[in-house]
Amino acid sequence: MTKTATIQISHIELMALKKLALINGALAKSLSGVAAQEQGALLRVLVDVCSRADLASAKAGA
Repeated sequence: MTKTATIQISHIELMALKKLALINGALAKSLSGVAAQEQGALLRVLVDVCSRADLASAKAGA
């Protein structure tokens, strides 16, 4: 069973997360081995969180 929590993310916080994801993606491409895999996994999590926040924001604005 997956546990979920409701949080609020401001537009500025979401923008910061998106920029962090871009930086992390560039870092992942510059690394190799386990470090690259770990950064890639972190990137996937950041992108997923940003996507869910975008969807929640769109639903709230509708």
